[in-house]
Amino acid sequence: MAQLRMVFNAAEKSLPELALPEGFSLINILPENLAEYNALRQTVGFSQWSPEAMAKYHNTKVIKTGHLVIAENATGKYAASAAAEISRFEEYPQIGELGWVMTSPEFQGKHLGSIVSTAAMHTLYRAGYRVFYLLTDDFRQAALKTYLKLGWQPWLYADDMQERWHNIANGFGMKFEDLNALPEKPDFPAKANS
Repeated sequence: MAQLRMVFNAAEKSLPELALPEGFSLINILPENLAEYNALRQTVGFSQWSPEAMAKYHNTKVIKTGHLVIAENATGKYAASAAAEISRFEEYPQIGELGWVMTSPEFQGKHLGSIVSTAAMHTLYRAGYRVFYLLTDDFRQAALKTYLKLGWQPWLYADDMQERWHNIANGFGMKFEDLNALPEKPDFPAKANS
């Protein structure tokens, strides 16, 4: 089943405010942080990266200073991560991507996934992107609620998307119309000069 796509249009709405909770810091992940990042990946069931995989990611996909993590100050543990990335869609090079969002189960309930996503959105904006997208899955209920709360909209890019989003809205006790879904071929604004 194809993943869901969501869009945030910062040309039409303000970015959420970024505020870190006490006891945590926002840092940019560097190659020397691979062990700590892999430990976070492992807590959410993702495979570990090799140094070569991280280097390729940093050199070809992620925006400079856009691979972000929230670390607990007392322990140095990585609690949540997200990345600001260039578009993977040739037809939409002007939209940036929010990718690799994850929160360690140890730190759930502190809204750190929302906070690190917001940080990545601000990074995308500073890089000149005015529209961002993300990929997610129907079963990621907590993530979907977070993205909707942050102002993201469904993108009905495939025939089955409307039905799937109807089901998601019903599951959340919402009306599909209130999701403000985007059509299959939206008209995205150009990237701004950064």
